[in-house]
Amino acid sequence: MQKFISKQASKLVINSNINYLKLLSNKSNNEKSFFLSNILLSNNNKNITNINFNNNNNNNNENHNENNNNNNNNNNNNNNNNNNENDSDKNKYKKFLTYGGITATILAISTGAIVSEEKPNDNNQIPQLQLPKDPNNKRERIIVLGTGWASLSFIQEIDLNKYEIVVVSPRNYFLFTPMLTEATVGSVEVRSIIEPIRRVLSRLTSRPTTYIEAECTNIDYVNNCIEIETHDGSEAKAKIQYDKLVVAVGSVPQCFGTKGVEEHCIYLKEAMDAHKIRQKIMDCFERANFPGTSEEEKKRLLSFLVVGGGPTSIEGSSALYDYIKEDLSKMFPHLSKYPKITLVQSADHLLNTFDLKISNYTEKQFERIGIEVLTNTRAVEVKKDHLVILKKAHARPPGEPINATEKPNKGPEVSIPTEIPFGMCIWSTGVGPRKITQKLCNSIESQKNNRAITTDSTLKVLGIPNGNVYAAGDCSTISQTLLMNRINEIFKEADTNNDNQLSFEEIQVLFKKHANDYPQLSPYSKGFAEFFNEYDINKDGFLQLNEFKRLMEKVDSNLTALPSTAQCASQQAKYLAETLNDQYGKDPSTFQPTNFSYKHLGSFAYIGSHTAIADIPQTFTGGGFGVWWMWKAVYLKKQFSLKNKFLVSIDWVKTTLFGRDISRI
Repeated sequence: MQKFISKQASKLVINSNINYLKLLSNKSNNEKSFFLSNILLSNNNKNITNINFNNNNNNNNENHNENNNNNNNNNNNNNNNNNNENDSDKNKYKKFLTYGGITATILAISTGAIVSEEKPNDNNQIPQLQLPKDPNNKRERIIVLGTGWASLSFIQEIDLNKYEIVVVSPRNYFLFTPMLTEATVGSVEVRSIIEPIRRVLSRLTSRPTTYIEAECTNIDYVNNCIEIETHDGSEAKAKIQYDKLVVAVGSVPQCFGTKGVEEHCIYLKEAMDAHKIRQKIMDCFERANFPGTSEEEKKRLLSFLVVGGGPTSIEGSSALYDYIKEDLSKMFPHLSKYPKITLVQSADHLLNTFDLKISNYTEKQFERIGIEVLTNTRAVEVKKDHLVILKKAHARPPGEPINATEKPNKGPEVSIPTEIPFGMCIWSTGVGPRKITQKLCNSIESQKNNRAITTDSTLKVLGIPNGNVYAAGDCSTISQTLLMNRINEIFKEADTNNDNQLSFEEIQVLFKKHANDYPQLSPYSKGFAEFFNEYDINKDGFLQLNEFKRLMEKVDSNLTALPSTAQCASQQAKYLAETLNDQYGKDPSTFQPTNFSYKHLGSFAYIGSHTAIADIPQTFTGGGFGVWWMWKAVYLKKQFSLKNKFLVSIDWVKTTLFGRDISRI
């Protein structure tokens, strides 16, 4: 009886849906797909899968006839196998299955209608983007290049009632870069610290915001448009017009022309880099574990080098140390004596952007846990399995002759290079410009050969006549004009009565007039009387030229290059969004925005063995176990979504309870 029911169900549903397919031959593909799904779900006959909506009626008839033949054969078999079945039961089941088939078809149609009428996410509606800009759209269009810290901070603050936002980037997710080193060893999973950009945009923006996954290949600032193309190999291209453009494309790792870096090293900048490092670590251990591997080869395979002495290098070395000590040494106990981590730094100290106290603390911590630190050492070449270094010698005592091996023009450096074998080498020595950044700089006469886009103190790109292109984050740098370069002109300008000396009032007027041109004057705008009295050496109530020069040297000394950090990029983007919100509807020629001022809120770094360091201005400088908990709390709070916070928390719990996953997938 069960076999009879199954075969009758198959026959009735097939025949019903074949007839529907004939009726749908001129319908849309969406309508056809719903019926095809219904047929495939309700029938086990493989012949049905041969139906093609693009075939002509003859093909459909052939399939129809073929299925009818199959059905007739099935009916004959059913009659032979079920002679003892009651005809009334057959009719009853036939009626039941007929109604059931009709009901299933109606449900399929209803489900298809529901799916087809589901409103898609506005962020996916690329056709709403007009090329060129829709003249009926009263909002100004701002194109944002990039999906990093600067881009998202800008989008979060910009007024969408005033501006239409279009985001263009080949990377369709946001990456929480401060925790990337944790992902290299599995303390957290990579997907726990990334967030799809479309989801971020739908959460941050109250009005539809367009995202296009593409790479900007050219910025035509004369005609206010950009050229984009896909990066999936299809080479599809398009142009998009803008009213304002925000360049926040970030940067790429910099190898400074060192030979062999691209071929034999792994960078630590993107999500895929974390995958590569994690795979490479396991490659080294599994290869060292292979029978017959020599002692020398084991030492080489389990020698891990990190080139660079900044926060990324420090945290990468520390995470690797924890991974080896807490997990891999337990899984490979017979190899536990071989692993060695070496950090190569060209400067005198690690973390030279931190307080000296922090640098010393970190170096002592590394010495305690067994991470070798080579300071004053330059990496000059990377071979397949060796790093060539050149270690700087100490200062030569006075009167000591130059050795034959030294280069007189370069000072006391050891000219004979040394090779260090390695199984894996991580390169993290700094950042450089992307192709679009370099291309934009070269297209501006005043910025040719620059390594970053130069902006004024309001983040507006210098050298662009339209004045509607801005840059923020790692791809940009703020122009810092020294007052000392124009000291005589400035002195004469301030000396309104031509008495060759400047009064307190004259200098106040000068500072107020040039506050926008020289941001370094801002800290001296308050409490200026104290500065004036300090540099009035002869106490005559005036500043002569030599006294004024000393004051300007002090002012210029406060100029520092902005750090390439998420913190700085976020502050720049927030400032830019607030400035454009204030500027909307006003005459650009008369609008005077305030200058951008970076405020350093502090820095953290993990240095291994459940220890971290913190450098918080005027609050705390030091390290320890408690700072490690503070580091975890701050990074957890800074996650961009509730989902990321939850996933990172779960990853930490899993790592604590079960250790890191050493599977290679």
